[in-house]
Amino acid sequence: MPYAILDKSVRSNLEQERDRLKKDRASIIEAAVASATSEIDKTLEYLNGLLGGTIEPNGTAVVAAAPAAAPAAKKGRGKAKAAPAPAPAPAPAKKAPAAKAAKAPAAKAAKAPAAKAPKEEKPKRNVKPSVPFDATMKRDFKGLTPAEAVLKVMTDSPKDTFTTDEMIQILYGSLESEKMPEARKRVALMMAHGMRKGAYEKVGDNPSRFKIVA
Repeated sequence: MPYAILDKSVRSNLEQERDRLKKDRASIIEAAVASATSEIDKTLEYLNGLLGGTIEPNGTAVVAAAPAAAPAAKKGRGKAKAAPAPAPAPAPAKKAPAAKAAKAPAAKAAKAPAAKAPKEEKPKRNVKPSVPFDATMKRDFKGLTPAEAVLKVMTDSPKDTFTTDEMIQILYGSLESEKMPEARKRVALMMAHGMRKGAYEKVGDNPSRFKIVA
């Protein structure tokens, strides 16, 4: 955003923020330099003590000449202990990938298949078993199948129409009440089959009436 079009209040806030960042930057640099200098001074002091001599209890440094070659250490009780080497600076600890660790269980939980709810069993309806249809046709239709008998009745009376109940009466006579539903079903199927073949036609409803196609 161009400086010229900034609002006065916005410009003032931005200038204050800039000054604060400059001060923070200077203080951070100063603290970092002081810390680094202190560590370097301590290390130099330690190295000077190792290389230049020993430090007496009264604080006076006694400088010892550097030996031409380090003597081999003797075994036994008078064995001199080597000065401890400076401990290496600890490496910065790596931050654990918290985001990935947190996402891992969530991803596994998302991939895990949800438990399937048990299917509810539908109540079984009480279906009455069909009564076997063993009615015998009249003697006039002896040797014919039911379909052939229906065709004979329709052919002998081409101008007449018939309902399923009337056709049952002609073929079987009076039937028991428990056998009528199966008889009606069979005759209705014969009529429908004849209509698909083009032999019969439907000429009325309630009740349905059929006749042979002329």
